[in-house]
Amino acid sequence: MADEHARPAESDPSPPSNRTRIAVGAGAAVVAAAAVAGVVEVVRNSQNIPAGSIRVNGTTHQVQSAPDTPLLYVLRDEMGLRGPKFGCGLGQCGACAVLVNGREVRSCITAWTAVKDDVTTLEGLPARWAQKKGPAADQASPALHPVQQAWIDQQVPQCGYCQSGMMMVAVDLLERVPNPTEAQIRDAYTNTPPSPHLCRCGTYMSIIAAVQRAARAMG
Repeated sequence: MADEHARPAESDPSPPSNRTRIAVGAGAAVVAAAAVAGVVEVVRNSQNIPAGSIRVNGTTHQVQSAPDTPLLYVLRDEMGLRGPKFGCGLGQCGACAVLVNGREVRSCITAWTAVKDDVTTLEGLPARWAQKKGPAADQASPALHPVQQAWIDQQVPQCGYCQSGMMMVAVDLLERVPNPTEAQIRDAYTNTPPSPHLCRCGTYMSIIAAVQRAARAMG
C-alpha cells in the first residue's frame, strides 16, 4: 500500500508517490499548522523539548523533516514506528491516530512542528500504562496495556489495518471516563472530530466489547 513506501528525497527525479499527492491535496491543514511554527517552538522550549525535536513514547527525537511534514511521516519514516498507518491522508478514517498529551490526534494532517506535547503511539502504550500504575518510565513493566490485551482476548482484528487508531481512541476515552457506557463508547468513535473512525472489516461490535473489557481490567 502507499503507506508502506518512503517519500522520495527532494533530489529524486521520479514522479511523486500517491501518498505525496494526497498529502499535497490535504496541504491546507498542514500548512496552516506550520504557519505558527515559531510560536510552537517557544512553547516546546518551555516544556524542555529542544527546538527541532519531538518527544515520542517518552524519548526526545531530533527531526530531520521539513517543518510542514505530517507527523505520521516523521513517526514512520524517521522513527520506524509502524503502529500509526496511512489510510486516507485526509484525517477522515482514523488509521493514523496517535495520542498527543493523552488526546487523539490524526497524525496524517498534523504538521510535526505543531505538536507541543508528548506523543504516544501503539508502541508506547505498555510504558504509558506502567507509568500510570506507579513505576518510573525507565522501570516500566513490559506487560501490554489493558486495551492491547483486551483487543487480543476479544480477538478484535480481522485485517487489523485500522486497529492501532481504534486502540488510541479507547485509551483516550478510558483515561477520561473509567467506566463508559456503550453509548459513550459509540460516541467516542463516531462523533469525535474530524470524522468517525472507520473499520473496513466491520469489527465495531468487537471493538465495543474490547473497550468494556479493558475498562474492567483498568478499574
